Amino acid sequence: MRVGIIGIGQAGGRITDSLLESVEKNVKVSEKVVPFSFAINTAKSDLMGLKRVPKKNRILIGQTTARGHGVGLKRNVSKRIIKQELSSVKREIGTEETYHLDSFLIAIGLGGGTGSGSAPALAEELADTYELPVHVIGVLPSKAEGKLMEANAARTINELKKVTDGIILFDNEIWSTDGVSLKKSYQMMNYELARAFPFLLQAGETTGKKVGIKVVDASDIMATLDGFSVLGWSEVRAPRRFLSIFRKKTSIDRLDITTRCEMAIINASARTTAQCDMKNVKNVLSLLVGPSEELPRSGIERSKQWITKAMPNARLRAGDLPIRWTGKLARSGVMGILMLSGIRNFPRIKKLGN
Repeated sequence: MRVGIIGIGQAGGRITDSLLESVEKNVKVSEKVVPFSFAINTAKSDLMGLKRVPKKNRILIGQTTARGHGVGLKRNVSKRIIKQELSSVKREIGTEETYHLDSFLIAIGLGGGTGSGSAPALAEELADTYELPVHVIGVLPSKAEGKLMEANAARTINELKKVTDGIILFDNEIWSTDGVSLKKSYQMMNYELARAFPFLLQAGETTGKKVGIKVVDASDIMATLDGFSVLGWSEVRAPRRFLSIFRKKTSIDRLDITTRCEMAIINASARTTAQCDMKNVKNVLSLLVGPSEELPRSGIERSKQWITKAMPNARLRAGDLPIRWTGKLARSGVMGILMLSGIRNFPRIKKLGN
């Protein structure tokens, strides 16, 4: 699957950087799954702090209004700015090769100023111009971030629902970590959000060496994404075999490979990016990732049986992605990824609306 990523605002830029880093480290296919990325902001310092978005694709907007210092949490100011500069932003995006994209992915903090105010207008313009799906990764503010950010998030969600093909939610309220700096906390949350992303993108893209027992591809992901979505992932690891003789066996070591596959999916369901009632899920995509010898057909079928029982009303698309773990963390074991979509009842969003 090939996506063009556009991060808007401080949170959106950081998320985009994290997604690009994860893709760089984990994509094993020759196809370029992220052909290009952009970062758009009203604050110059936020753009300068990015590491992986190309400098030529960092767009500073609202210079006459915000003077490079951002708009605070004033999303109405951002809405005016993007309305004035939408044509120039679209021209910049048009310099990239968009003809072979499967979709656009916009990343924003739903409660901020620049991202929340600009994203709906840009999403609508991209959809109209390119006739491609536009999806959003939206970060919900924690309660500690204040009522204004919660109000911004509620308004932004209402606007995005009308102009996008789906919103993947990440809730800071359940993922923020006590006792660590704000910067470190954001880094940890961005890692959680970005970790599974490259494996979803390369599912269905083949290296010509390993093909899964059941392949899921871009069309499956597109068909799954509908309305509100969440992601979950989990790794059930085992030590490298030549080290196992030097250590005591743990409960993980004793699991057979079929059970490891099932546990990876079960654990992923408990670690979703936002809390939801699984019985209200409309679509599910599951992906098991790991060495081919760790992905038996029995493991795939067992994990599917668990999903069908846990989410009886959902349409399931399931597959596997055989890859060889590399680098310092080379190991046996599997990663389970779940995408739950078409969720009708989100308690947190209902509270924001109130």
